[in-house]
Amino acid sequence: MIQEGQLNQTHALQAVGLARSTYHYQQKKRTRTYGYDRALCGAIEEICARAGVYGYRKVWAVLRAHGWVVNKKRVLRYLRHLKLLQPRKVKGRKYTRPALVVPGRSNEYWEEDLTYVWCGDHMEYLFAVIDGFDKEIPGEEFGDRCRADEASAALERAVLKRFNGPVPPGHVLVVRIDRGTQFKAHKFRATAKRLNVQLEYAGIQCPDDKPYIEAFFSKYKVEEVYRNEYRNSSEAKAGWELYRNWHETERVHQSLGYQTPHQVWESQKMTIDKKPIMCNINQAPFCPI
Repeated sequence: MIQEGQLNQTHALQAVGLARSTYHYQQKKRTRTYGYDRALCGAIEEICARAGVYGYRKVWAVLRAHGWVVNKKRVLRYLRHLKLLQPRKVKGRKYTRPALVVPGRSNEYWEEDLTYVWCGDHMEYLFAVIDGFDKEIPGEEFGDRCRADEASAALERAVLKRFNGPVPPGHVLVVRIDRGTQFKAHKFRATAKRLNVQLEYAGIQCPDDKPYIEAFFSKYKVEEVYRNEYRNSSEAKAGWELYRNWHETERVHQSLGYQTPHQVWESQKMTIDKKPIMCNINQAPFCPI
């Protein structure tokens, strides 16, 4: 527009919403170079030879104590030039985070985790297994221990309830868990292998990798635990059993089309009963319940 003479520069820049300073800006090359004092380099090397674990702040303090007039930034620049900086903290092993799963039917994708329940003078522990599709809790273990034994018991109870035994060959059931010691224990992994369950570990400090069980525990705390003051473990366990029964048979879920988990599971169960799944042409059909 400026070249064609339609508008002057000011009006043209206002029309496109561009500031004049931005239009005329030209990047300047950085020409500043730093020199390095040999005497200061020698003093820093001597300090690092005596105390190799010092960072630039402590090296600066020692230099100041010896009469050097120097600031911290300059000391940091010298240490970087001499390659005497302390190594950065090495973080833990990086794990690949699994993708979020939206199951299409029951008994395809489960999640298991544990939570704490205050019982007046001590903690009780709840291990729970949730079906990611129908939101039912097929297996749980409530008690005063949080070992691999309890985690295995909850998983085994869930599998026996849904399958009346180990998961049938050919049926893939994925159970996602976190990297807690209970779930990484040899006993828990051996139980999953015996039950023909495929384990999938979530990322480190990634609760969003287990959205279904985390959401369930949140609702359990808000709707049951935080509304009561349990005096002992018996009251806490009774409250859990009442809540679980209400959650599965009476509480409607928006994500389930305002149905209860029991209603969704029963509808899935009827569909599975009518249409058995074929493993392959050489095997008979089986029903995953």
